[in-house]
Amino acid sequence: MRQQLEKALGDAFPFMQRGLSEKEQVEKWGHTRNIYDAYGMELGDGWYQVIWDMCAEITAVYETEGLPVDLVVDQVKEKFGTLRFYYHPKDQEAAIHAFDCLNEGASLRFQPGSSNVHQKTAEIVGKYETLSAQVCEICGKPGCLRKDLRRIQTLCEEHYHKNLNLIKKTKQRRQ
Repeated sequence: MRQQLEKALGDAFPFMQRGLSEKEQVEKWGHTRNIYDAYGMELGDGWYQVIWDMCAEITAVYETEGLPVDLVVDQVKEKFGTLRFYYHPKDQEAAIHAFDCLNEGASLRFQPGSSNVHQKTAEIVGKYETLSAQVCEICGKPGCLRKDLRRIQTLCEEHYHKNLNLIKKTKQRRQ
């Protein structure tokens, strides 16, 4: 995702602000501890609104409970064509978040935190990860999960056909 979009999310939702860069983390700890801080969002601009809406809903849950948002974002990426949003509560250590399987997109998710607000947050994250399979990752228009490309992606008709044409051209050049 473009840096200006990431910055807009961080400005609106403080828990989405990035911290130390990869270089700073390596200098401080000898390795990268937080993938999100080091690399940002590893996905297309089309999911900007999906992530914005998810963050707004998470923030609203915390506000309803009268609590500050206590999430540390560990990684935001595309995997098997859908959004993955990994996080943990500030008072807990980061841990394995999920086992994702290519077979029918099955995923075993571990729910960080045990409070009511953390359970609601996990439900919200799950909802938006599922919703991402209906939004083109490139442009944000309605799309669907495409499994017949070089990699699984959620694309609108226009970007799906552009991708197919690119694959055809590449095959023709190789022959």
